[in-house]
Amino acid sequence: MTPTLDLTPGYVAHRGLRAELARLTEVTRHLDPVDILRVRAVEEHLALVLRFLRAHHREEHIVLYPWVRAGSPRAARTVTAFQVEHSTLEEAMRRAADVTVPLRDRSPAIGRLYELVARHSLAEEHELFPLMRRHVRGTPDGRMPTRTMRVLGRDLPAFVAFHLHHATSAERRRVLRWIPPGTALLWRAGWRRAYERRRRAAYGG
Repeated sequence: MTPTLDLTPGYVAHRGLRAELARLTEVTRHLDPVDILRVRAVEEHLALVLRFLRAHHREEHIVLYPWVRAGSPRAARTVTAFQVEHSTLEEAMRRAADVTVPLRDRSPAIGRLYELVARHSLAEEHELFPLMRRHVRGTPDGRMPTRTMRVLGRDLPAFVAFHLHHATSAERRRVLRWIPPGTALLWRAGWRRAYERRRRAAYGG
């Protein structure tokens, strides 16, 4: 039988999004617009986090939500509610990403996005994840689907590092089993350090 879906990557992605958006809200609130290098680093990191959020939602819409609907027609109302919330989140993401507005002035919009993502992701974990466990099956080898690897494209190194940075030791072992072996080696060889440099440039320290 195909194994039950391992939702560890989902929990880690949600935690990482909440942590990064909270940190971005704080750093933009006090950002000195004269510090051009820091402003550029924050802008680039914010753009990456928003791309990760969009990719996360895209996979839910294309893969997970239809499988839940197919497995349980009674769950359709729950799935539809989360899809509608994604539209609200998309508008909040556009405001957070609007580079015509200085980053410090965008801090309230980023904070609002953080609040919406926190509420949405925790509700998904409480209401939707049990349905996914029941109705969505994992890949036969328990690894990330090849389609997902292809869709992530050039962001794959940063997205893998994003997951692993926000995982506990036990979760990291599970995520490392979920990603293909080659990507795990590349993460250890350089992707991890590149992501840590990106975060230091944006947040300092």
